[in-house]
Amino acid sequence: MSRMITLHLPPDRELLAAFGEVALRHEHLNHILRMTIKTLADLRPDEALDATAYDGSRQLRKRIRKLARQRLGEGAPLLKLQAVLERCRLVTDKRYPLPTLHDLKRLSCDIQSLTTELNLARLQGFLSKALVQRDKNRRGDASNV
Repeated sequence: MSRMITLHLPPDRELLAAFGEVALRHEHLNHILRMTIKTLADLRPDEALDATAYDGSRQLRKRIRKLARQRLGEGAPLLKLQAVLERCRLVTDKRYPLPTLHDLKRLSCDIQSLTTELNLARLQGFLSKALVQRDKNRRGDASNV
């Protein structure tokens, strides 16, 4: 006799919808983590996606930390990015205990907020500006040699 493993889902449709929203928002956060790797490593989007295809949130954050330290060096931009990554870790970890509907809605908002913050930092905020400045400084150092 074979045993079938089944998944018990809560009957509350609103709770299931909130779980789904959290799952989608978290995958969007992971996508922006991948695009942050793209930005830091100066890759094409498809290269970054292929290179990180099987990486989970923890591995993505670890790679970002390593690339950021190499590209940014020590200083405020690196520390700001590390702070955002820590908040990303915290919201990722909040997905595991069985939350209430209110908890899920709040978590979904937190994930969306962090996703937006990281994406703006990478596209036009402190991370973008620090990388542009670092590249200018490197080109200036190279022309003085």
